[in-house]
Amino acid sequence: MRKNLGVLSFFAVLVYASMFLASAPTKVATAPAAGPIKAPNYDYEPPSKAAAKSAQVVFLLVDPAYQEKFQYSSYKIFSDFSKAMSADYNESLTAKGYSVRGPFEYYDQVVYNDKKESDLLLQVEIDFDINPANITWTSFPKYVSGSGRSAVYVTNYNYAGYFILSGKVNLVASEPLTKEKLWAKSIPLKQKEVHIAPAYATEQKNFAVGFSRDPGVINPMIEALEDYYKQVFNTSWNHLDPNELSPLKKEVLEIREKKKY
Repeated sequence: MRKNLGVLSFFAVLVYASMFLASAPTKVATAPAAGPIKAPNYDYEPPSKAAAKSAQVVFLLVDPAYQEKFQYSSYKIFSDFSKAMSADYNESLTAKGYSVRGPFEYYDQVVYNDKKESDLLLQVEIDFDINPANITWTSFPKYVSGSGRSAVYVTNYNYAGYFILSGKVNLVASEPLTKEKLWAKSIPLKQKEVHIAPAYATEQKNFAVGFSRDPGVINPMIEALEDYYKQVFNTSWNHLDPNELSPLKKEVLEIREKKKY
C-alpha cells in the first residue's frame, strides 16, 4: 500500500509540474544588456598655421549638412559627426590664413551684410550610404500578457551581420550672394564593412533602436566614422589651398558686377 501511495505521489508531482509549465509564459530572447556607448573622437589638428589673414580671402562658412536622401542624419551618432566638422573647418580655414564668418547653421540664417562682406561661401555636403544587405533578421515571440492557451505574444526581431558604409564629402565654394558655384572638390571615402553585435529591433524591422541607443551597433559605426573624419580633413587641408582659391575673388567681383550687387 505504501508503495502504491509513493507511485501516486510521484505522478501527482508530475501532473502539477506539467500544469505549472503550461501556464507559465514561454521564455524568449531579450535585448542585450546595455553597455557604455563610445565617446567619438572627432578632432583635427591642422599641420601648420599661416600668417594671420595672409590669404586675403573672407570665407562665409555654413555648417556641414547631409544630403536629403540620407535617412539617418537626425540620429546623434551622425549629427555628432557633422557638428564636429564645423569647428574643424573653421580652424582649418583660419590656419590656412583665411578670415572666417560663421559657422552658421543654415545659409538662410546669414544676413545680407555677412554675405556681402564675404568673398566665398564654403558649403560641405556629406553624402553617406548605409547598405543593410548583409544584415540578417531573426523573429521570435515576445510575451505580452495572459497565461497558458490564453497567453498573448507579439513578433519581435533581432538582427546581426554587418553594414556596408560608403560615401563621399563634397566641398563647394560659391559666390556668397548668388550661390553661383565657382569651385568644387569631392573626397571619396573607401567602403567599409561595419560588423555589429547582435541587436534587438522590437516590433519593426528597422534600425531605430540600434542607431539611437545600442552600443553593439553604435560603437562599431563610430569607429568607422572616426576613420572617415581623418580622411576628410587630411584631404580637405590639401584642397583648401590659397593659391587655388584666392584667384576666385576676381570671379566673385565679376559676378557681382553683372548682378548689380
